[in-house]
Amino acid sequence: MAIKTSTFGGVHLTGEDAEKFRRQVKYGRPKKAAHQALAEGRKYLKEFEEKGYVTFYPLSLPKK
Repeated sequence: MAIKTSTFGGVHLTGEDAEKFRRQVKYGRPKKAAHQALAEGRKYLKEFEEKGYVTFYPLSLPKK
């Protein structure tokens, strides 16, 4: 079991870590936040395809 990285950012999983990763990819279910992020990304993609650019606005920080 090992996780090896390289200077260039490559990651190699072996042993139990590799098997756990394979099971997560095959059988894992996306979280609600992942579905929300996908919907948000599709919205921005549509805007980009229509206008050629996307405008982002910062989120408001909670008041102290």
